[in-house]
Amino acid sequence: MNQSPNIACPECGQLHHYRPIAPGKTAFCTFCGETLYRNRTHMIDAVMALTLAGLILFVMTNLFPLLGLRAQGQEQEMHLFGASMTFWNQEYRILAVLIVLNIIVFPLFELLALLVVTLTIRNHWESSFAIFLYRWMREIKPWGMLEIFMLGVLVAVVKLGDVATLIIGTSLWSFAGLIVTMAAASSILDPFTIWRELDKTHKVKPHE
Repeated sequence: MNQSPNIACPECGQLHHYRPIAPGKTAFCTFCGETLYRNRTHMIDAVMALTLAGLILFVMTNLFPLLGLRAQGQEQEMHLFGASMTFWNQEYRILAVLIVLNIIVFPLFELLALLVVTLTIRNHWESSFAIFLYRWMREIKPWGMLEIFMLGVLVAVVKLGDVATLIIGTSLWSFAGLIVTMAAASSILDPFTIWRELDKTHKVKPHE
C-alpha cells in the first residue's frame, strides 16, 4: 500500500496528511480553513462528459475557419493550423513549431489522456497505461496555452477592425468553448482521487 502524500495548504503552507473523503465532501485546512481538496459527486462522469465535449469542440476548431479578413474586394480565411503554417513559410520555424505544440498537440494529448483515464476508472480496467498518460498529462499541461492564443486573437481583432472587415468564423466560437470546457474539467478534477482510483486497478489481473 502506497504511503499517502502530505498536502501543503495553498494559503498558509500548513502540511496535512491526505485522507480519502466521501463524494461531495471537502477537506479544509485545520489552521486557516482554506480548501485543500474536494471529492465532487459524480466527478468521473462529469470530467468524461466535459472531455468528450472538448474533443468535439477541438475537431470543430481545427476544421472551420478561425477568422476571415475582407479588404479591397478580397477575402482570406485563417484556420488554426494555418496560423502556424504562415509563420513556417515566413522562416519563423521555431515559433511555428511552438504554436502547433501549444495550441494543437498538447491540448489534444490532454483531452485524450483524460478520456483514457476516466474510462479506465469507470470500467475498472488495468491502469498501467492510464497512469503513464496521466503522469505525462500533468507534466505537459502547463505548456498548453490556449488562453494566451485566444488573447492574441482578440488583440488582432481589435487592431485589424479599423483597416479591414473581419469575419468571425465558427472556429472562434468553438475555440472559446474549448477553453471553457477544458478549464471546467481541470477545476472539477481532484488529482488525489484520480491517483487513488487508478491505484486500485494497477497491476491487478482481470478475473478469468
